[in-house]
Amino acid sequence: MKLPAPISFDWDKGNIDKNWVKHKVYFRETEEVFFNKPLKIFPDIKHFENEKRFVALGVTDKKRKLTIIFTIREKKLRVISASDQNKKKKGGYMKKSKSIPKFRNEDEERNFWDKADIVDYFDIDNPIELDLTKLKPSTESISLRLPAYLLARIKEIANSRDVPYQSLIKIFLAERVERELKNP
Repeated sequence: MKLPAPISFDWDKGNIDKNWVKHKVYFRETEEVFFNKPLKIFPDIKHFENEKRFVALGVTDKKRKLTIIFTIREKKLRVISASDQNKKKKGGYMKKSKSIPKFRNEDEERNFWDKADIVDYFDIDNPIELDLTKLKPSTESISLRLPAYLLARIKEIANSRDVPYQSLIKIFLAERVERELKNP
């Protein structure tokens, strides 16, 4: 099965906050799962009628185990539902046996997955490969005021490394945040 490689996430008022309200899963946490290992993705082979659905089992940066139901629309990964894995999802998997109902909208589908156990609906003995190499996390633009001398030094370092200075700032911030989280 050849799947389109998603390049971004599809967040809107229909799906950005609903997993937080229902399961205390923040949308940024959901994105982390797709960049961490282990990640297992399973297709809903029987129910590709309207739109392909997949389930992802993975972990956040803080090792929280999540189950995510998603689809891919126009090279965008759209999360339908995200919640903590239950005991069945973490271990002893069973064969797919139940039919997934047809849904009128994403809210109805999200409500279904809030109560259903994915191992009853997906063949989780056969994970698939999904090319996530081009997938980028969602970003936010911020305004950052730096002293002129500091910005000049950053630009000098960036030029010596042949990278844009904004990218170098992101690298420096990411390295420092990682260090701080490891050694609080």
